[in-house]
Amino acid sequence: MIRFLLKEDLWKLWLDHDPSFGHKFIVYKHFRDKKYTVRSGIKYGGDFMLYAGDPNTAHAAYVVKVVVSDEPLWTDINALRRVSESVAKECVLAYVSFDDSADMSHPDCVENSTVTHVLLKRWIPERDREIVGKKIGKAERSALREIVGKNRKSE
Repeated sequence: MIRFLLKEDLWKLWLDHDPSFGHKFIVYKHFRDKKYTVRSGIKYGGDFMLYAGDPNTAHAAYVVKVVVSDEPLWTDINALRRVSESVAKECVLAYVSFDDSADMSHPDCVENSTVTHVLLKRWIPERDREIVGKKIGKAERSALREIVGKNRKSE
């Protein structure tokens, strides 16, 4: 006998299996809507890998971690950042927020959600100082030196 499941039944089954499924699905859909090819990121410690093109012909540019709790475990995120850096991928943290009317136990919550993503990068002063110096002009650099000098004198 063939039994057909409604999307509500499937949603409940998936949530029972993985309580963070709703957040992960919403992030997956968000990046698919932005024309990324989304694959599993478990190999690199993330939830997803994002490919700008065909995964058979291009490397993933990003490893995505879906942050479900309000306070992510920073040791895990630091480990993810280190792994992603060692394999030349950018690390993205994805947060899902919901409207007040959203009910996570129902698949319609997807329509009442917003995804915010943050690119997590390591700042290397020796490397990034040159980049910053090129982006601002001579007058801005001079003003910045003056501000830094005043702050040092007041300490």
